[in-house]
Amino acid sequence: MNQWEVFVMDVAELAEGQDLELTIRTLNPGIHKYTYKRVRAQVSSDPGKFADQLQVRLGRGQMSNRKFSIEVLGEVQRMPSKYL
Repeated sequence: MNQWEVFVMDVAELAEGQDLELTIRTLNPGIHKYTYKRVRAQVSSDPGKFADQLQVRLGRGQMSNRKFSIEVLGEVQRMPSKYL
């Protein structure tokens, strides 16, 4: 089980049942804690639906009271492959 965090302006941006493109950061302990990734993911307001947990922060960093779960479908390439 991984723990992720996402920053959004409004919780309504996390539409359920849709593939979303989000910038998330890991909260797992270790050397890579707080590293960001751009991913395609599905989000659920049911904390038990997906294996990974999602912590939501609002625009100014306030933590949302609602609990979410997330399934990461894949990473989104930020740079064109010819530059990698």
